[in-house]
Amino acid sequence: MTTNDRQKYEHFYCLIERHRSLIERLCMHRSSGDSLYCAELRQECYITIWKHEKQISADMPLRKESFWVYWLCRSDFSRLRFLHRTHLHIPIDEQMADTIADTEAWTSVGTVDTALLHDYIETLSKVLSPYERRAVELMAEGYTVNEMSQELGIKPHSVIQLRYRIIAKLRHHYNPEKKDKKE
Repeated sequence: MTTNDRQKYEHFYCLIERHRSLIERLCMHRSSGDSLYCAELRQECYITIWKHEKQISADMPLRKESFWVYWLCRSDFSRLRFLHRTHLHIPIDEQMADTIADTEAWTSVGTVDTALLHDYIETLSKVLSPYERRAVELMAEGYTVNEMSQELGIKPHSVIQLRYRIIAKLRHHYNPEKKDKKE
């Protein structure tokens, strides 16, 4: 271990020790008292602080350092909440349960039956515009953001926004539980 690495580790550990109670309080508040979730959040905060440790100097005032740690933890909580929301969960109805359970229909000689998968994606994307359906097809084919931007003729950031809007639209349409709660 070089002296530079040792200094980095020492700086990180001192930073964590000085702000341990702040981090714990923030995580406990965010987790609503769930100790396992609190431990996960604490670990995520430590990882984020480690990644951004070089942004904080050793001569920074303690108050400013505390605000910096507070901001990083809150930013991390927002990122985790966003990532948790982006998962598309579709309730399984009886027809879908029969189709999913039939593994022979989904696979043929160890590979995914692309026709059945294509039909499934086509069924889900009926609520989308033709442009959005094309984007879903590209996502299903495994195109990267840059490849999708070239194919659709838009910027990579616009592709990310388009994917988010498509997921939100599908979630809103196929998740009746959330519709009932809003009404």
